[in-house]
Amino acid sequence: MPSKQVDKVNTSGLFKATEMQEYSIHPDGARAVCSVNKGRNYELAIMNLTNGKMRRILSGDQALLSPTYSPCGMMIAYQADFEGNEDYDVFVIDGKGRNPRKVTDSIADNENPEFSPDGRRIAFVSTRKDDMENLYMVDSGGGRHTRLTNEELPVRDFAWSPDGRTIAYGTGISDGDYISTVNTLNGKTRRILSKKDVDYGIWGYGAKPMQWSADGSKLLFVSNEYDSNDIGMLDHSTRRQRWLVRSSNDKYSPQWSPDGSRLAYLEVQDPNVVIKVKEKGRTRTISQKTGVSRSHHWLPDGSGIIYVNGSSMRPEEIFIVRRGRPKHLTRFQSAELPTHAFAQPRRVKYRSFDGRRISAMLFVPKDGPTGRGVVIPHGGPEMQSLNLWDQVVQMFVIKGFSVILPNYRGSTGYGREFLHLHNKDLGGGDLNDVIYGGKYLVRTGFADKDRLGFWGASYGGYLCMLALTKAPDMWAAGVSIVGYFDCVTEFESERGYLKAYDLSKMGDPRDNPELYRDRSPIHFLENLRAPILLTASARDVRCPPTETREVVRRLEKMGKEYEYHEYKDEGHWPRKRKNLKDLYERSVGFLDKRIAK
Repeated sequence: MPSKQVDKVNTSGLFKATEMQEYSIHPDGARAVCSVNKGRNYELAIMNLTNGKMRRILSGDQALLSPTYSPCGMMIAYQADFEGNEDYDVFVIDGKGRNPRKVTDSIADNENPEFSPDGRRIAFVSTRKDDMENLYMVDSGGGRHTRLTNEELPVRDFAWSPDGRTIAYGTGISDGDYISTVNTLNGKTRRILSKKDVDYGIWGYGAKPMQWSADGSKLLFVSNEYDSNDIGMLDHSTRRQRWLVRSSNDKYSPQWSPDGSRLAYLEVQDPNVVIKVKEKGRTRTISQKTGVSRSHHWLPDGSGIIYVNGSSMRPEEIFIVRRGRPKHLTRFQSAELPTHAFAQPRRVKYRSFDGRRISAMLFVPKDGPTGRGVVIPHGGPEMQSLNLWDQVVQMFVIKGFSVILPNYRGSTGYGREFLHLHNKDLGGGDLNDVIYGGKYLVRTGFADKDRLGFWGASYGGYLCMLALTKAPDMWAAGVSIVGYFDCVTEFESERGYLKAYDLSKMGDPRDNPELYRDRSPIHFLENLRAPILLTASARDVRCPPTETREVVRRLEKMGKEYEYHEYKDEGHWPRKRKNLKDLYERSVGFLDKRIAK
């Protein structure tokens, strides 16, 4: 039982912090344009880089995301969709947030705008042809759109060369990804880094890719050629490559300092992510060693780095570091947090069904285990549960739950071999890894076998229903958020990049009908014994609400115990603060009510 002091904690303060999506530093180094949510939805604000103060410049009914300055700082490009439907349009405003104009044409999804070095053009990714992300270009004042690439797999991050004549871009679905360049004048493309079963990318991990050297002769890249993601450099003219940073930890988002003398990058130190700087052969960590650091940017004069950091104990804030220790730039948390009731994560490992060791984060209530436990696998599935701010974990802890977040096979952060263990096996070995995470809680005394819950969102929501129908005796209750339940109908209705992913991981459903049926929990609903809460979002294009609505119809017909809630004004994940708060309070309350104290 949680103590009376903890049991009375008001968790509404967990939703008071300003949230940062992304930001772009002005060329003068004195300010940045940010996409921030102060309690309603994401809007654009200017942040003073001396004192961290924010001044809103633009808001609207929808979320305003991914702002970026033009090279002269006179214009800002950003993207907005309709209630999370992920059909974005690109807009341009002046530096003070005035005179918004749309420079794309509401056809499909248009996102990730980036100005050319001279500011005259904007490159962006669009699904306007065959529902597949490719690279396009438009004048910054609007007009005709030029298609630059014709890839059959999604184009991901991209980066302009300093002279604006070339764009380097990554293509793929984390399975043999490759890097190419396109000439922006004549549209000719050239694949420059690729190898069978090896991934090459310029992944930003929350920061805009800035991989070109100042003279445009060299390009930084990330690759798992030697299992972990390492950092290399390619000479653009000779095609020779050289490894700059190699280690057993995954690394992301390498960025040259403005003068090219230093290299900054992110390194995963499970369960944390730190920023490192390499200079004259010497490497040092410049960020906090705990929590997750992301979205790091060099100041234009190279005097320091600005970045975002948060942990499971504290919401994200903006920090600046020069030669000394990191300094707070912002104070986003407006309410006092009940940290006395929070739990620090413990990194644990357990044996799965085949003897493989699975890494996980474990949270135990301050007063010790109460016998109640919950398993929370991440979505993706190619993601990693890390030591970052997520209110739902501490909300469960406050209610007396021990919480485990397993990084099942197919997760990032543990090398190329582990990443691809789920190939042709989604919903198989990864499901068992998650189930064994629940068994670990029971075996080690953190949860009683009849007081174990499951909470999952997106791919985690899919795993939730799969676990509750394929291992029904394990669970006292479950929560499935924006999941999918019929792999065939999901394949038929999902976005193009997800379809490409499923083809790679599961094959064509026409060629593999038995596998698709076995991995579809909708065919096993009669096994369901635990009460379940399901939620969906009306504008979701990743896991369409039709998936959940059909399950609800069948559960009603079978007389199963369930609750259902649909968010009419959201896409895949809530952006509006009121909806996120409702989702977390509703789902935590559901398990709290149905799993005995």
